[in-house]
Amino acid sequence: MRQLFEARTTSEAQRAPAVGDFVSTSQLASTLDSGTAAETTATVATIVYARLHHFSDVCNALGSDGAASFVNEVRRVLTEPVLKLDGEVATRRPDSILAVFSNRPEDKKPNHAQRGLHAAILLVHEAVQLAHAVAERQELAHLPALSLAAGVHLGIADLSRRANGKVHAAGEAVEVARLLELTAMDLNWSIATSAATQLASAGRAEGGRIGSVGLPDNSFLDIVEVTGLVPRRGSHTSPQVFHKLRDALQANQNVRRRAVVAAPVPNAPMSGTHLLIEGYRVLRKIGEGGMAAIYLAQAAEGGPAQVLKVMRLDQGLEGDALQRFIQEYALLAQIHHPNVARIHRQDFSVAHAYIAMEFFPNGDLRQRMRAGPIAPDTALSYIKQAAAGLGAVHDVGIVHRDMKPDNLMLRHDGSLALADFGVAKQTSMKITDTGAGDIVGTPYYLSPEQALGRPVDARCDIYSLGVMAYELLTGRKPYHASSAQELLRMHVQEPVPLLPPDHAHLQAVMESLMAKDHEQRYPSAQALLDDLARMGL
Repeated sequence: MRQLFEARTTSEAQRAPAVGDFVSTSQLASTLDSGTAAETTATVATIVYARLHHFSDVCNALGSDGAASFVNEVRRVLTEPVLKLDGEVATRRPDSILAVFSNRPEDKKPNHAQRGLHAAILLVHEAVQLAHAVAERQELAHLPALSLAAGVHLGIADLSRRANGKVHAAGEAVEVARLLELTAMDLNWSIATSAATQLASAGRAEGGRIGSVGLPDNSFLDIVEVTGLVPRRGSHTSPQVFHKLRDALQANQNVRRRAVVAAPVPNAPMSGTHLLIEGYRVLRKIGEGGMAAIYLAQAAEGGPAQVLKVMRLDQGLEGDALQRFIQEYALLAQIHHPNVARIHRQDFSVAHAYIAMEFFPNGDLRQRMRAGPIAPDTALSYIKQAAAGLGAVHDVGIVHRDMKPDNLMLRHDGSLALADFGVAKQTSMKITDTGAGDIVGTPYYLSPEQALGRPVDARCDIYSLGVMAYELLTGRKPYHASSAQELLRMHVQEPVPLLPPDHAHLQAVMESLMAKDHEQRYPSAQALLDDLARMGL
């Protein structure tokens, strides 16, 4: 490492911007990017965008003379690794660099992904040494530590040559590389690269954690953390070199981790991304509800696809929406039953809270009902499975409060699993998430006590199960009305409808499921199952 705060040449010191230029860098950018561009060509290339964070803090603390030397050293740190790997500097700012790595005439096979990722690793190594030199200065010891974040992406870039011979880069690959630098900062990685870029490096870039980042076109990009450089086959380079590079990547992110712990920013919004989940490859968006978006994803450790139920933390959530969301996991985690959806994980990732749960490729019971009539024995099987799931839920003191076909999911083997506990409540807790007169649940399946805004217990789910059972057996809902208010009145006042003659033997069961007075209903889901067993069903 060269002496940090001594100008390398008088001419370089004279060319360096004064400290005031660090707020506005347009003049420097104009100097660096001067020249008229020639024809633009769409080219497959690897783009590296790297930025040194807390650069301005050091400049402002050094004053004009010291800052000029510091700027020169940063310029070297950001440029030498790029040139060493035969990259080209497209744009250089005082604290950042955009570099292009493309095919060379002498290359038999494209290796620009290898060279780009190698350069990014060297950039981090140089930045760590620079950070150490800054930290050793007593007058700078109080400043936030310097750290570097880099994004690397192989894709289509619009490249053109300026009159001075320098390359100019724009287009999708450039934008993705910039996004990946922001992503590296958000996830506290040193280098974030697209999974395809790491694959193209043919094993040269060692991968760590994975994730998915949302792009502006609503697609998703698989990303990988770069954790080291792998020696080439037959390499004579000392293993210590590769250890030092790996240590530098770790040291760089440790700096940021300490900074976050020292000065956390609550509910900090993501830097321009609409989804960023570490540890999962997001495959596609499959739905959206009032509180959360639903994605199909693959966990880093493999296994079957999972559903991510994701809630953003930076959109001014109302009331206790986040509490409900986290509560859903806490409730489900207590239950292990074949008729209750399996939940794998609940966590926070940057600006999101999420729940990872079982994926049901066959959809929900509502979809099955829309597909056509359901045979009586199958309908009865669904009713019993739903009751069994409710029994498991009630056994741990939980009231679901939104029983309906949409919340009963189908597995490949035909089994049902109760899901969506977003409005569930433990009976041992006071109902505090609704105001006086507010209604939680779906009107077609709402119990009379819910319609009246009264306290509920497990028997409100029994009523909703009865409504669903009637619909499964007959193909129609028990009550129809022109308004929600009228529908609620019918739940409270209208008698239990009669089943058609071919299901008349189940009328007594229906009366016990849908009794207006909850004291007249089955006291539990198990009581229903016992009754059906006595009937030989």
